Amino acid sequence: MIDFFQTINVKRFIFADGDNVNNPKMFIDFLNEQKYLELNSQIICFIGANTNQNNWYNNCVKYIQSIDKKTSFNLTPIRILTEGNNALDMVLSSYVGLAMGQNSRAEFVIVSNDKGYDSVVEHFRSLGVQIERKSICHATENEKEKSSKIKSANENLELIKELSKKILQIDNKKRPKKIATLKNVLKNLDRKSVTDKNITNVTSQIIKELEKEKKLTVKNQRLEWK
Repeated sequence: MIDFFQTINVKRFIFADGDNVNNPKMFIDFLNEQKYLELNSQIICFIGANTNQNNWYNNCVKYIQSIDKKTSFNLTPIRILTEGNNALDMVLSSYVGLAMGQNSRAEFVIVSNDKGYDSVVEHFRSLGVQIERKSICHATENEKEKSSKIKSANENLELIKELSKKILQIDNKKRPKKIATLKNVLKNLDRKSVTDKNITNVTSQIIKELEKEKKLTVKNQRLEWK
């Protein structure tokens, strides 16, 4: 019988579907968020034929140690050489049954986005076994792009507010009277963030911000400060 199933102190067995956890960092982040990186958890990850087992395992260890160098864990990769749509699923389900036969009082977790495992979970639950399936959510490209745009918009808003504040700190009589002069002042205030590429857009947004605050009006390309 497989040795890691016979560990008496194991309270939780985690069976990870390698088709869903082929990104080691994402996998370890998930385990950490779920508080599965514990001494009494046995993590078994089933890896497909197209994944480099040694690289995957070494990267997992590296990410775990970056979280806590003192973390003690049991992580076992199992390579599935047979190719086929359900090959990995069938082997994983078989190992779940083997583990239950050795330690039926433990908690069992299947980490996969594949709802096909739900029938396995429901069956064993009906027998009184503590088992569940957990999904790892992968952000789609659209979600990543949306998140990036939101981050960029927030950073831009902070820049506009900060530059507007700095402009108002200048003595009223010394503030720029023309839009062209305002552009030069903004560049000098933040040469890193204000570039030739974005200066026109930044200037326009700052004018709108100051007009909204009723600190400025624009007449015939001239700036009138209040």
